[in-house]
Amino acid sequence: MLKLQKVIERIHEDRVLMALASIAETEKVEVFLVGGTIRDLTLGMVRQDYDFVLHQRDITFVQRVRQEFKGHLFSMGRDEKQRVYRILAGNEILDFNAMDGSTIQEDLKKRDFTINAMSYSLHEHRFYFHPGSEEDIDKKIIRMVSPEGFDQDPVRMIRGIRYLCILEGFRLDEKTKGIIRRKASLVRSASVERLKVEMDRILLSPKPFLAMRELAALGLLPEILPELRIPQDGKRMALFRMGAFSHYLRFLRCLTQWNGWEGDLPLHTDERLILSYVALFTGMGRILNTGHQWAGERPISQEFTYHLAYEIMTRMKFSNPFKELVKKLMVYHGRLLKLSRSTVDQKALKQFIYQVGTPVSLLIIFSLLDQRASSNDELSCNGQNLVQLCRRIKALCKGGDIISPPTLITGRDVMRLGYEAGPIVGYILHCIREKQIRGEIGDRVQALTFLRETFGKQHGSQALP
Repeated sequence: MLKLQKVIERIHEDRVLMALASIAETEKVEVFLVGGTIRDLTLGMVRQDYDFVLHQRDITFVQRVRQEFKGHLFSMGRDEKQRVYRILAGNEILDFNAMDGSTIQEDLKKRDFTINAMSYSLHEHRFYFHPGSEEDIDKKIIRMVSPEGFDQDPVRMIRGIRYLCILEGFRLDEKTKGIIRRKASLVRSASVERLKVEMDRILLSPKPFLAMRELAALGLLPEILPELRIPQDGKRMALFRMGAFSHYLRFLRCLTQWNGWEGDLPLHTDERLILSYVALFTGMGRILNTGHQWAGERPISQEFTYHLAYEIMTRMKFSNPFKELVKKLMVYHGRLLKLSRSTVDQKALKQFIYQVGTPVSLLIIFSLLDQRASSNDELSCNGQNLVQLCRRIKALCKGGDIISPPTLITGRDVMRLGYEAGPIVGYILHCIREKQIRGEIGDRVQALTFLRETFGKQHGSQALP
């Protein structure tokens, strides 16, 4: 009772909820605060998104709320039955849905997990609970409301595992785990867009390694990524017991602990997501190779891994810039590892930095994190070489003259030799730029001299060398 009183106090202190209660009373509309909002208020967590249900989808009431909050209104859902009205007002998100059933008690029976099967009437100032909800919150147990809930929406299984990352100390109920194992294949029927949203949320959570391990242990990960369905002697490999998968989990743990390197190289949210997927697809290559070794087959090539990653991202509808960046980091990570095992002169290293371009700082971070995930305490000789190489790259990148060197000559200078605008001009400028990066050309005079001596003799020719 004391905990509920605290929740009521928090509700009455919440500006958004009190404003909405006032509108509902004026408009004579019964509104219920539901789901994760009640859960987080009970746990004392801060939220900026609110979930509400109405007896029916009352667009007039929702429009009134939008006006009051001076927000933007969106309609979401594939059909009228699944329609959700969302209001974005500053940092707050308010979602309004129709009650699933004729009463709030019927609605709660159709929720996903007991910790979300709670409601508070803003009109009656009264709580409604599905049996076991309060007890499961106290014991920190994630328990399904009904096995049929997973049949209705298989993505709920992934969402339940995601709660392990965001609710401190919570664990999955054993019976719920068993149902998920048996029904994991239902995830195949979910849309790729929804699967990607859940994966993104897991990877950006405080503890993604907990959820990824559970996804693998309960058989959901190979359903989300069918490329991981690798049989071994008639049985599917236990991903969560594989060394390659353990390496990926360690990488995620290291990533969540990243706070820069030697004074700089911090990470933004979108960059963290990029590196999480680079690690996932790189790890898939290692996992597939392990499966091939066990089956006595030839190992797969790095090129195959890059192609596979691109195919997966295309299927899951990643944006094209995201796909290109992930693939680029995968490719150049492999090349950076090769460079770390040999002696690299300054000219070659500058050229490498220029080829990578702006993502070079992300490449450094990924390579260092991958190395940390590979070593327990002491760095191996190869690991030490990689760190030293990253230091050299970082030092060379200061000032930005390698990634974005000053322009010494333009296309007009090339066309004065008789070349027409087209690919040949771009090729010539590229050759000069590479000479500039390697330090073989230092100013405009040297660039023009190289241009005349190397390309002037081909006056008028439009063929690429």
